[in-house]
Amino acid sequence: MNSLEKFIRNNRSLFNEDPPAGHFERFEQKMTRKPAKIVTLRRIISVAASIAILMLAGIVWLKPEKHDEVLVCENTSDMKICYLEKMDIVASQIEELVMDFDYWDRTEIMNEVQSIFEAVNSDFESELPEELPEDEMNEILSEYYRLNLQGLEMIFNIVYYIL
Repeated sequence: MNSLEKFIRNNRSLFNEDPPAGHFERFEQKMTRKPAKIVTLRRIISVAASIAILMLAGIVWLKPEKHDEVLVCENTSDMKICYLEKMDIVASQIEELVMDFDYWDRTEIMNEVQSIFEAVNSDFESELPEELPEDEMNEILSEYYRLNLQGLEMIFNIVYYIL
């Protein structure tokens, strides 16, 4: 028999007694009252979340659409070179922004940028089936390059708004 069972058996009469006067009222007050720390923490979190939502909405609203620039690459003779040039511009902007970051953060960000370039410079074109019509192949390649460019732009936006 454990100690809790012993305590209950030894003090059974105490459990049958009515609680002192005003006990239920005090208990109700304690149940409805929230600790000040929790209320303060909830307010801080809600304010921080509101600020984050407003900043995100501002970023999305103020970010200029670049669809016209991308269409220029689709109409060039060498789409890959056109996208790589645009990616180089964004990568150099990222590199300028991270100059003041500490060594590890700067290295991590630039490694991500480098991995995107390695993906674009891989031989992705040769992995496409030769049976694809040229317009479908160009559409797939355009989407592939555009998504990589958008990845770099996303890194740029994150780094820009961190500063």
